[in-house]
Amino acid sequence: MQSDFVVNPSNFREILHGSAGYRLECGLRDEVLRKPLGMRLADDDLSAEAGQRHFGWFEGETLLACVIAAPLAESVVKLRQMAVSPSAQGRGLGRLLLENLEAELIRHGCRQVTLHARVSALGFYTKLGFVAEGEEFLEVGLSHRRMQKSLRVFE
Repeated sequence: MQSDFVVNPSNFREILHGSAGYRLECGLRDEVLRKPLGMRLADDDLSAEAGQRHFGWFEGETLLACVIAAPLAESVVKLRQMAVSPSAQGRGLGRLLLENLEAELIRHGCRQVTLHARVSALGFYTKLGFVAEGEEFLEVGLSHRRMQKSLRVFE
């Protein structure tokens, strides 16, 4: 799938915890992931996020997509809270975000990625090389599956 987005190196950026970009990220995550479930991100304890890496896809100063990479082990991260702005969904932006993220993770020694995917998103992650494991389980009231992917290192 081709993306409708013009790609330049400044589109994909790391977001520093507590920054203005982080506040944009929290707003996007709240809009896309929490409000539809009748929840608010402000009700969550976000203190652990300071030790996690946050990434976003920007057009200018507008945040269109975000994802968090939480370290689990020396070379393993768990992706969480991926969100794409409703105005940008279905145009290949999620794929671009994850492709850039994987390259960044590989540069920093990551070899394995895991995530909890909403069942409705399994096809998206499968197309990107993730493999579902185990049975469905409930998380935030929705069915999820654990998925993982080994990152390929070209040396």
